[in-house]
Amino acid sequence: LRTRKASTHRTVRQSETQDSASAKKMIEIMVNDRLGRKVRVKCNPDDTIGDLKKVIAAQTGTRPEKIRLQKWYTIYKDHLTLEDYEIHDGMSLEMYYN
Repeated sequence: LRTRKASTHRTVRQSETQDSASAKKMIEIMVNDRLGRKVRVKCNPDDTIGDLKKVIAAQTGTRPEKIRLQKWYTIYKDHLTLEDYEIHDGMSLEMYYN
């Protein structure tokens, strides 16, 4: 009986840590196109800006090549990750159409 309790306790503990690790990975970003359209997107911090543009394009119906993401005067490059730009959960970005 003791070994069963210990083993079930371990499996529960492992699944909790796996769930919390996956929950930490996903972040939500708000994107505003300054024309009245706001999009909320969930993604991973290790996704690139190009990947984020593809997800935004799928939700808005715009081609990803036509989307430019920026914050103030910083224009985000497609090949860098969200971690590289220190984009965190709950941040807002500006979206412009080229």
